[in-house]
Order: sequence, then C-alpha cells, then structure tokens
Amino acid sequence: MRKRKMMNVCVCLIAFAVLLPLSACSPKQEVQRNDREEAAGIPVTFLINPATNLSENQELAEAFNEEYEGEYYVDVEWLTESASGYREKLKQWNILDEMPAVITDAGFDYDFYTLLTENKRLVNLRPYMDAIPQWKAAVEPEILDACTEESGDIYLAPLGSGIQSYAGIIYNKELLRQAGYETFPKTWEAFWDCLDALQAKGITPLSLHGYGSYWVPMLFATSYLYGTQEGQAFLDQDFPDSYQTPEMADMMEMLDRMYGYTYADAVEIDYDEAEVRFCSREAAIFANGYWMIQEMPDNVKENMGFAPFPGNILMNSPRMSAWALTAGYDAKVTDGAAKLLAFRVELDARNSEKLQNKEGVSALECSYIDAVESVSTVMPNYQMKWEQEIQNDFFTERLPGYLDRETDTGTLLKQMDERLEQIRAKK
Repeated sequence: MRKRKMMNVCVCLIAFAVLLPLSACSPKQEVQRNDREEAAGIPVTFLINPATNLSENQELAEAFNEEYEGEYYVDVEWLTESASGYREKLKQWNILDEMPAVITDAGFDYDFYTLLTENKRLVNLRPYMDAIPQWKAAVEPEILDACTEESGDIYLAPLGSGIQSYAGIIYNKELLRQAGYETFPKTWEAFWDCLDALQAKGITPLSLHGYGSYWVPMLFATSYLYGTQEGQAFLDQDFPDSYQTPEMADMMEMLDRMYGYTYADAVEIDYDEAEVRFCSREAAIFANGYWMIQEMPDNVKENMGFAPFPGNILMNSPRMSAWALTAGYDAKVTDGAAKLLAFRVELDARNSEKLQNKEGVSALECSYIDAVESVSTVMPNYQMKWEQEIQNDFFTERLPGYLDRETDTGTLLKQMDERLEQIRAKK
C-alpha cells in the first residue's frame, strides 16, 4: 500500500549484495534474516541531529527490536532534518499517501492535526490503550486529558510524564566563566549584563537563528513575555484574535535587542546551523529542551550547564511529546505500532526514574533536574498557541526586515493581524 523510499531500496540492495557470499556459509545469519522477514516491519522516520550525528530515538528503536525480535521490528528511515522541516515533510507525505505508520511531533500543528483526524488519517488509540492497561496507567491523568478529544477518542500518544520535556537555557560554563560568571543570571537585568560581559571578552553571547523558524529566539522572547501577568494571560490564549497588544510589542522589542548579541548572519542560518555553532563553542548561550541534551556527546556535555529562563521559568506542554499512528496499514503493522507507543512510555518511565534519581547521569543532566525540581513557573509552548503560518511563513518573511529596522514594531504587529485575517478567511 505504501511506497518505499528509493534510498532505502538502494541501501537494501547494496547490503544484500555485500552479505550474499557470507550468508551461503552462515546458517545463523540465514536464520536471523528469515526471522526479520517473518516479523512485521513498522515504518517510522526518526531525525538525526546534524550537530551530533545522534538521535534521541536510537535507544528506543534498538530496545524495541530486541524486545519483540521475530514478531515486530522498527523499520527506521533516519533523516537529517530540522524538526520544522520534518513537520513540513509530514504534510507532503500525507498528500502522497506516504506517511510512515508512526509519526512524531503529531500535536504541534493544530490545523494539520485537525485535518488528519477529520479525514480519518489517524488511528484511535483508545482501544489499544484499553488492551494494554499498563500503558494507560503510566500516563499522568492531566497529560492524557490534554491529548483526549471531547468524544473520548485518543489520537495522540504522549510520554507518561513531563520530566524529559522541559526547555530552558543551555550554556557553556567555561565561556561564562571567562566573562566572570560561575552561575547563570537569574534576572533579565543580570542576563543583559552577562551578554555585555561576554561580548566585552570577544565571545558571541547567543547562538540565534532565523531561517525556517525562530525557535531558539522565540523561546527566549516568550519566556520574557511570560514574566508578567499580562504576558501570561496573552500566551495562555489559544490562537489570539489580535497580536497588536502592548505585551507583544514589548516582546518583539526584546527579540530585536537579542539580535545585537549574536552572529551577523543569524537571520540567514537555520536552527541546525545555530546548534552546530553552539556545540562547537562559537557562542556561549542557547535555548532548548532535554531532547537536545540526550543527543549530546559526552565531551560536549561536560562543558555545559542548564538553567531556567530569568524569572525561574521553564517551558513544557503535554502535547509536545505526542506521537500518533496513521491509518491504512494492515492490522499486524498497526498492532505493532501501538505496542511501540506503549513501549516508548515504558522505556521513558525507566529512564525518567534514573534521571530524577540522578543515577549515572552527567553534571549537565543533574543541573537540568535541579532546574525542573525548583522551577516556579512553567509556560506553554507558543508553537501550540499560535498559527503555524504566523510562526513559520510570516516570521521568515517579515522578521529580517524588522530586525534590520526596515519596519517598526507597530507596523509589524499590524501586518501579523492582517496575515491572521487571511489565514482565518481560508478556513
């Protein structure tokens, strides 16, 4: 039913040609290959971090394949792509009827998620959760509620807890130490002072980007926004009717200020390049979540620390971790895919317990847990609150001009509202 990627076919043919002479004299290898052929493959695409050449889902794929050897296996296409790029590919695959059996990032784009559910492109997971009671029991009630439709159907499969889903500031301890800082600043005033101190030492303070999405700068900016009651009320809204508010104006001016502390070409580079530069010590401060820490090599982790945003704020949203199953695969593949989602929650629970207990983890992960346990304010992910076309297309088109002083704040916010009217007129 589903088309295979040509690259996968070529890789398989090359691998077969190489192994054919060996298999003739290796009964064990022949048996292993036959077991794989009899097992049901579960097509899934996982991302590889271009900065580290690692994937946070590699452990999951390997552990599942070992647990269900001979019955199911995860048939992975490893993709070097940004998260926003992957989400765009999902839309293309949906049009071409080429979506994998399991999709990640299923809860980020509300409009796309609604399109999939209305067109019955996703599998209702409730019967599978009922059949695997330990799966449902392992998900915290408030997280499950956030992923449950009014009808009671469940199309999103989140992790059981939010412990590995927080985002904050990751910083290079050595570079901050050169500027006279042993710990990360706790207030915005001290934050700006720290950036000035880094710059005075010839160190690029922030690793920001622009092209494709403004994820890292927007994490900083929305945490700044969330530091006031008015800002919290604005960001807590689902899809606001207007962006022309004093809170948004203040946030955009803060965003503009940050770009004075980053690379000259920041708006021209994408997230991946910004992460590569940060991990290569070309800048001192970044913003992201635990998923990035998971993918860091040990020699990079040892120089890093984690801290909340100024004001003791972290970001987390229950739907961020949600995956989904796509309809159209045969029953055995779908059954195996559901077991993969359940296994993911089980594996996450084990790893989360070790993380919380600080068992065999790095100093960076210890600082992450310390921040999570002492956080005073958790803000939602703006990506799930605002239209995707605003976050991606509009920002990519308009923010470079704003940051170059070609457009003032009032005009930019008016343009955002005009784009918002166009978006809603199409629905």
